[in-house]
Amino acid sequence: MDTGQASAPRKRTGRRVGPTVSNSVILEIATSQFAERGYEGTTMRTIAQEAGVNTALIHHFFLTKEGLFEAVVRDALSPPDLVTRVLDGPRGRVGERTVRHFFTFWDVPAHRARLAGVLRSVTAVEGAADEVRNFLGDEVLFPLTEALGQPNARLRAAMAGTQLIGLATSRYIFRIGAIESVSAEQLAATTGRTFQTYLTGAL
Repeated sequence: MDTGQASAPRKRTGRRVGPTVSNSVILEIATSQFAERGYEGTTMRTIAQEAGVNTALIHHFFLTKEGLFEAVVRDALSPPDLVTRVLDGPRGRVGERTVRHFFTFWDVPAHRARLAGVLRSVTAVEGAADEVRNFLGDEVLFPLTEALGQPNARLRAAMAGTQLIGLATSRYIFRIGAIESVSAEQLAATTGRTFQTYLTGAL
């Protein structure tokens, strides 16, 4: 009787973990291939081959290659607990905390690889650059600007998002020395005032 009780939880746990791991592996491989081969050079078949899965599994999770790319974008651009982290502290330094939180997240090698894959792919995918900017502004930053309660919340989110993409491209793609070499803390200190204006200042 004890044996039966012990075996059931193990079977249930196995069924939950499998799809999650496969999903994560597929995202990692897709990000790498988008970065190395570009959007057009990456196919569901090449991703499936490297992941050691059937293409049907990728279609199950993401439906299409476009859907998979959208998932990579979301994974790359969404640091966890953004609103909570940014609002936790003096209001006059929300700009600095925003920059610090994004670049602390993006500086982690795995996250940086995902972001670089997205940034390198946007020039090859029609409408992808707009998708990246819109997602960062509407889905990631707008909840923050809305929570701050200032007028023109969507405009503020869009302006902050454009600035973040520019800094990220300079740091991770063009690798401009002065921007690449500073820490996330230093980057936040030097650009925080600009983001403060976008988030809470007069527009």
